[in-house]
Amino acid sequence: MENRDRAELARLLRENEALKKKVAQSEAAQQILGKAFELLEGITTSSDNPPEIPPMLMSADEYAQWLKQHRLS
Repeated sequence: MENRDRAELARLLRENEALKKKVAQSEAAQQILGKAFELLEGITTSSDNPPEIPPMLMSADEYAQWLKQHRLS
């Protein structure tokens, strides 16, 4: 094998390693984005039911409604 061929082989091996790293980074980013999408989808779905106000912070009317909803009155 000539020096020129060895140099080309070494260059190609370095390029191959760099491309492998880029592929691994892209796959990791894709997994992260997929998980973020799932989390956002879950938040969007759960936002259809807004969180309840704690009873101690409710007005008297809100508290009366809360008692009725929870069948406590």
